[in-house]
Amino acid sequence: MAITKVKKTEQLSSLESKFNEAKGVAFLKFDGLTVEEAQIMRRELRANGMSYTVIKKTLIELAAKNAGFKDVDSKALEGAVAVIVSPHDEVAPAALIKKYQKEFINVATKKSKLDFAGGVFGGVFIDAAATKELSTVPSREESLGKIVGVLRSGPQKLHGVLNSGFQKLFNVLQNAEKFAS
Repeated sequence: MAITKVKKTEQLSSLESKFNEAKGVAFLKFDGLTVEEAQIMRRELRANGMSYTVIKKTLIELAAKNAGFKDVDSKALEGAVAVIVSPHDEVAPAALIKKYQKEFINVATKKSKLDFAGGVFGGVFIDAAATKELSTVPSREESLGKIVGVLRSGPQKLHGVLNSGFQKLFNVLQNAEKFAS
């Protein structure tokens, strides 16, 4: 069914406003994804403050250019493509694709129904390989947790060394008393 020009204009302005607020954008190539699987993914996206939009690739390119993203080319996006936008986190959309790649497997072909099609990082379009690499970057919370762990381990190790040293000194003094008599 053809989409009316009014509907396309509404979709374009909606996606453009999402792009203007976006910190993270990933393009998702989906093949054979069921409605139920798409709904599962959309629910999690909404719960995390992200959006999932299926829209024509030419409209994606136009909205991206209007929002100031450089080099977004609809020809570089292969197959059926959806847009995942996060206004809070640069990595979250790509990480979510990675998560659901493992969950939504086509039983017949034993391949994932989802794949990376590209993304936008720092206002610049990145290809599928770069988006896949971006998905491996830990989230802000994970990174902060690791920093706290590293900072906390220093004093713990210092305490262990000092405690061990005093214990050994005490043992030496105790043994020295036995030999002095």
